[in-house]
Amino acid sequence: MSQNDVYAEWQKLCEEQEKAREAYFKAFSSVNQKFAAFAQGVSNKNPNNNELSKFDEAWKAWEDVKNRMHQFAKDNA
Repeated sequence: MSQNDVYAEWQKLCEEQEKAREAYFKAFSSVNQKFAAFAQGVSNKNPNNNELSKFDEAWKAWEDVKNRMHQFAKDNA
């Protein structure tokens, strides 16, 4: 793999990580707002199963890309 190929692959991983991070924080925000409102007595609604599933999936996707970035760095250092 040439240095240009390594750079291109790293850039692709960085973009994927950024999207995964954004998706995670979007899902986290939804869940966190509902838990906070419940804790403050403002609402009696907890996050629903769909919101919790999206949160879990987003976390796993972000962890996956971070692990692949870590392995890529180890393989190409």
